[in-house]
Amino acid sequence: MTHRMGPGPTRRGVLTGAGAMGLSATAARAGYLPAPERTEAFDVVVVGAGMAGCAAALQAAEDGARVCVLEKAREARMGGNSALAGGGFAMPPGPGEGARAAFLEDFEKKAQGRGNSDLYEVMAAHAREDVAWLAEHGIDFTDEMRVDPYHVVMAVVAPGFYMGMPRALRHLRSRIEERGGSFRFETKAQHLVMNDAGSVEGVRVVGPGGVADLTAPAVVLAAGGYPANTRLLESYSDPNAGALMVRGVPWATGDGLEMARGVGAGWKGMGGVMALHVAAVDPVETAAGNPFSLLPHAISVNREGQRFIDETRGYVAHGKAVLEQPGQRAALVFDEKIAELPAAESTLGTFRRLGIDVKSAGSLADLARAIEVPPEALEDTVTRYNAAAKEGRADGLEPPKSDYAHVVEGPTYHALYPLAPGVTLTFGGLMIDTSARVLEADERVIPGLFAAGEGAGHAFFNDYVGGGALTNCLVMGRIAGRRAAGG
Repeated sequence: MTHRMGPGPTRRGVLTGAGAMGLSATAARAGYLPAPERTEAFDVVVVGAGMAGCAAALQAAEDGARVCVLEKAREARMGGNSALAGGGFAMPPGPGEGARAAFLEDFEKKAQGRGNSDLYEVMAAHAREDVAWLAEHGIDFTDEMRVDPYHVVMAVVAPGFYMGMPRALRHLRSRIEERGGSFRFETKAQHLVMNDAGSVEGVRVVGPGGVADLTAPAVVLAAGGYPANTRLLESYSDPNAGALMVRGVPWATGDGLEMARGVGAGWKGMGGVMALHVAAVDPVETAAGNPFSLLPHAISVNREGQRFIDETRGYVAHGKAVLEQPGQRAALVFDEKIAELPAAESTLGTFRRLGIDVKSAGSLADLARAIEVPPEALEDTVTRYNAAAKEGRADGLEPPKSDYAHVVEGPTYHALYPLAPGVTLTFGGLMIDTSARVLEADERVIPGLFAAGEGAGHAFFNDYVGGGALTNCLVMGRIAGRRAAGG
């Protein structure tokens, strides 16, 4: 049993100072003597204030739990990678079983059959209702848009890509606080605390007031992945992975993974570059400068003026391919007709709003000079591509193009250049079940510990369908919050 000094707090009570629960037995096992004097008691402690953390906290608060959300960043930087995300939530194209099955099939194919199919089924079953739940809480969305070439639609937080997420997360914070929840900023969770029965019963934190123990019957880890942790990237992904640009926040260092491992949690899906989300993006505006909607319609060339990938394979496959190209740079080439397509207009609107230069020229030779590739090589590449492009495909090329093979013939030519590879997020992480309970490596449940979001569930492998990451955070975050609150 954990020892208490003075009268024990009620489940919803708060005690500080010498009369607080000290967790001394567990603290001694962890090598911390004495236990901190400052202790507060909650029903649920959530680590991380991104989409997964906010979804978990709001759901738990709705279910009557007294919730505390920990965020190690400053208040103005709340939200982690979720605040930098495009704001798209992937959903089945309709409510029926057929739509859910098509959604599931697309995600499984995208992950080459090595993703977490159990989580995909949960996402398919709950995505639409959970997006509707966000809307009920005051989050505005644009009209649903199709995610080419998949059986998936995307609800985008208004007013559009890369514009709405910070405001949406602040709004969710207000909803949580309206229900009695609290936020602690610049407060880092350092260790999980277990009682003598083997259940997680709190978190040791370091914040502006020093060290404290926040006790709770349930803890939800929603602290994100490890894209900014060079040690983990180089150890698990690739010895050179630490040289990648970090597109997200620099404090996404895998804290939740490290803490959970300290109490026996299993890690899964972290090996090799297949566990990384890499995108070829503008090297200055690394977060929003992602031409994902234009990519399938354009042609991508390297510094030698050569195509090197089927552009319809998606922006993650493209980003990893750019990683292997000379100088790790690429350009997307297209003409005026392609620029007028809705998918292209979305990308170009974002780039122009951010002040990112779009190269334009009246000839391929002039465009080639603008993007620093040999003019003859670019002209030859485009000529051979145009000759092969028939009925939307270009099968006679190496590499071929399986869809959206538009002829590129001017009269005005455009390019996005330079595009460089950066790591956005990581796919591997804590082992969980479909109830968001954290598991040991042998799949035994760790009582009192839940997890959701980027650092949990090893949901994806190699790549995922656009909008899938936020959907995973939302769906599994709600489940984690509900279960943590006793639902």
